[in-house]
Amino acid sequence: MYLFVSKDCMEITIIGAGSSGLIAARGLARLGISVKVLERKSAIKPIYSSSGILSHSGLESLKINYKKCVLNKLYGAKIHFPGVTLHIRSTKVQAYIVDRTKLANELYEEAVASGANVEFSHSVTKGEMGKLNGILVGADGAASQVASYFKFPPIKRFVLTYRAEYKARENIGDEVEIFFDNNVTKGFFGWIAPHGDNIELGAGIDEKYGKSTDAFRKFVASSSVRKMIEGKPIVEGAGIIPVSLRSRFVDEERRVVLVGDAAGQVKSSTGGGIIFGGNASLVAARAISNYIQGDGRLEDYQRAWLSTFGNDIRMHNLIRNIYSSLSNSGLYLFAKTAKSLGIERFLSRYGDMDRPSLILKRLIFRKA
Repeated sequence: MYLFVSKDCMEITIIGAGSSGLIAARGLARLGISVKVLERKSAIKPIYSSSGILSHSGLESLKINYKKCVLNKLYGAKIHFPGVTLHIRSTKVQAYIVDRTKLANELYEEAVASGANVEFSHSVTKGEMGKLNGILVGADGAASQVASYFKFPPIKRFVLTYRAEYKARENIGDEVEIFFDNNVTKGFFGWIAPHGDNIELGAGIDEKYGKSTDAFRKFVASSSVRKMIEGKPIVEGAGIIPVSLRSRFVDEERRVVLVGDAAGQVKSSTGGGIIFGGNASLVAARAISNYIQGDGRLEDYQRAWLSTFGNDIRMHNLIRNIYSSLSNSGLYLFAKTAKSLGIERFLSRYGDMDRPSLILKRLIFRKA
């Protein structure tokens, strides 16, 4: 997906109706800018490949009317390392399981209600892309054709994931469970979460180390996981997640901007992209509006987004690099040490699944 802006008539065309594009369309329309969204699919399709675990604070930051999309409230997490489990729990809702399809439709309705025009079944070819004038914003996913066509720096690392929903044998409560095992899900993890009345299982693996289907099969085959589910998957799907940020995602001279997965704006430690990508779209919309009015440069978008989220991106990368590089015995020692230092109590009180830089600040001020 990408955006085309005609500076003379202040018209923007957004190609692709994903979350980043629709949030950008909504933001620009609310700023009084004419917006057209072109989507290659025939409609907003059901989303089975991505998990819907989104933080309360992150959803609030995007100003989405998400409450009717909520399936479950999450108050905590059990993080399983080989031989050690960390239990983090709050008295307040920390995250939600949302129906990703309903959320996509909500974003579509909000964009249209704000004044954006959405046209489905419209695919843009590379030849057409090269003939477009104005501003181009690529938000066409991890394998962005816009980024490739305009030769942006590459995304260097990807994680492959597979998730499925099953009928649960019993109510699994209001927490998500994370499983680190570098013999099975090297470079990522497995997870279990409530999903409405069902149970969601998922597994990811660094693309360098194997296939997501193999990691998922091994994860589900473990006795502790298998006993929680009944029958065959109800729905299932595979995904690819960028886990490195492009070193540059604005080309001022050619007026090309990337947002969302196309820019690699993802929490590499967890694979979540809606919150970071959605906020990038909001920042990009403001920068584009200012550019059209002659009050700024497109590069202001990259600077502004990195100013707010750059430290968090770096910390998510550090967290992922740590758990990816350790053997299972190293994971055990890491978790055991963290547990002895009181990490469960600290994260239960101060944890933020999106903004680890804020956790670090709280830790520093707490010790000061």
